[in-house]
Amino acid sequence: MKFSYQTAKIISIKRETPRVKTFTLNTSLAAKPSQYVMLWAPGINEKPFGVVTNNPLRLSIAKVGSFTEHIHTLKVGDKMTFRGPYGSSFHVAGRHPLLVGGGYGVVPLYLLTQAFSPSVRRKTTVIIGAKTKKDLAFISKFRSLGCRVQTSTDDGTFGFHGFSTDLAKKVIQSGQIDSVYACGPEPMMKKVAEMSREDRIPCQVSLERHFKCGGMGICGSCSFNGKLVCVDGPVFPGSLLL
Repeated sequence: MKFSYQTAKIISIKRETPRVKTFTLNTSLAAKPSQYVMLWAPGINEKPFGVVTNNPLRLSIAKVGSFTEHIHTLKVGDKMTFRGPYGSSFHVAGRHPLLVGGGYGVVPLYLLTQAFSPSVRRKTTVIIGAKTKKDLAFISKFRSLGCRVQTSTDDGTFGFHGFSTDLAKKVIQSGQIDSVYACGPEPMMKKVAEMSREDRIPCQVSLERHFKCGGMGICGSCSFNGKLVCVDGPVFPGSLLL
């Protein structure tokens, strides 16, 4: 059933950054790139999280509030309860993709690269941006899939000194990119969408919103330009931001 819950055991936990942990569960899922699950902590709350891998199911969770602080206290052997997957997904297209991930936006992009053929992965450029070196995540994960990884930090502590959008502009201007995917802060994605439109490159973005109704599409709290992010999204054409 679409809204039925599943409970699975945590079999491993990996710290990706000082704020992000990846939880591996003893179950699998059939999530498409950028779909999400609703993670439920009884008596606390329920929140949406993107899927890192399907088999086994992995969720990367940043500690940013009381709910995620609770999740970060869980240990191997503890259980997680969730439902899903929900939402729209990225449409796989192009032979020379550019993926731009800001902060925790790398999560759905990593599942996306797993949907690419090995030959496309080798021609895929992934830009990972963060405020500082310690916040960069998934660099080795993308490289292990054969992707070309470039990094940017706002403070210049690692990789390109500047915003991920500045680095994306250089890559797009190379003339080789034929599709663009972005996930991260909305101003970043809007800039990427603007650059893609200027060069007439198809662009898809994955938005993030809070869902008061738990992704059921009934409360309207995630409404954006006449769309509901929880059911119509989270993936939209970049033009929706312009």
